[in-house]
Amino acid sequence: MTIRVLHGLLWLILLVAVTPVLADEAEDRAKVEARKQEAFRIGFTLLIDDLNNQYTGSFVNSIDQEDMLDRIYGLRLVDQRIKRQFEENLENSFGPMIVSGAGIARAGIVPVFKVPESGPRYTILAMESRGDLGRAVVRVDLDDYQFNYQVFDLRLDSRERVVVVDWTDYLAGVTFSESVGRYLVLATPSQAALRKMLDIRNVTDRELYLFGEMLKAARDGNLDKFTEVRDSMHPRFQRQRIVVESGVHAAKARKSRRAMVAALGVVAEHYPEEPLYSLMLLDYLFPSRKYEEGIAALQRLAGALGVPDAAMDARMSAAFLAAGNTTEAVIHADAATEREPELELGWLSALNARNAAADFAGAVLAIAELESRFGYDLGPETLEKSKNFSGLIASSEYQGWLAER
Repeated sequence: MTIRVLHGLLWLILLVAVTPVLADEAEDRAKVEARKQEAFRIGFTLLIDDLNNQYTGSFVNSIDQEDMLDRIYGLRLVDQRIKRQFEENLENSFGPMIVSGAGIARAGIVPVFKVPESGPRYTILAMESRGDLGRAVVRVDLDDYQFNYQVFDLRLDSRERVVVVDWTDYLAGVTFSESVGRYLVLATPSQAALRKMLDIRNVTDRELYLFGEMLKAARDGNLDKFTEVRDSMHPRFQRQRIVVESGVHAAKARKSRRAMVAALGVVAEHYPEEPLYSLMLLDYLFPSRKYEEGIAALQRLAGALGVPDAAMDARMSAAFLAAGNTTEAVIHADAATEREPELELGWLSALNARNAAADFAGAVLAIAELESRFGYDLGPETLEKSKNFSGLIASSEYQGWLAER
């Protein structure tokens, strides 16, 4: 037997011996990964279920306070006295601050997280994880068929319990840690702290002073002063993200519709294609009848979330219908009802889209669902209030359904 053949036999023996070991290790890794994915799924689902049942304690306790403090401070230049006061009061203020935004509303920063007033309002759209890190997309059902989306960064601790690291609120266009961090900086902003908030150089002392006065006006909800100072400054300051966002947050905190529309107009001017601002821009684009821009904003938002959603389909259907594209309106309405039959807005969109397409059989199906699932009364007396339904009322499909109703 030659040396070469002997070496080949030795390698074969080693390969046969090692292969089962490698296979076992791969199987063990797969089992560990599957277990961690299940831990994410169960743990985060329990947190959301508790919130839907009006219990906030488990969510608040799922946050590592020390880690969150590090994220809030980051590289921001927070005044040491403000830091000390914040940490001294943290035990009593941490929960209310997270749940309702208590303590940060006056900063012109809308609460990033709010408990619903009644009924299940949070829906987990997607969860994904790898190892000890995870991500979850949640839809928040608001009043008047409005929706918000929150994306949560998650991790598992040493006991494989879910820890909420941070979250992005798309209606506010900011993360929780960012909103609180800004509040702390603006409580007593130094020149160095203000400079750090800017992404431009060669700022004069006068410009920096005005920048600080503008942000403090937003912090205090003084919209007139905020607008006056902002409009007096160079456009490079006006388009700073913190300035654009502060205008929206201050208007929302003051509940001023006029100021909100004006602030969103500034967002549309400087950041028309920013997915993080897409949701808030809908309140400006649709009332302004800029339907094509609104559709594009919804599509950017859907792309950023990376997950299909029935509410998104329903709103897309309404947008296409308003833009005169009945075909796409029907397609998206059908997608909404198929994806989530329990979503009221999906059936409302289906009724309107199918009626516009003269699909009266489909419209009657939507009417039946709305009446049986959601308690609507869609008899002739109700539909006659809109001339859009005259053809539906006269149709044989509707009259047949009415006779058997």
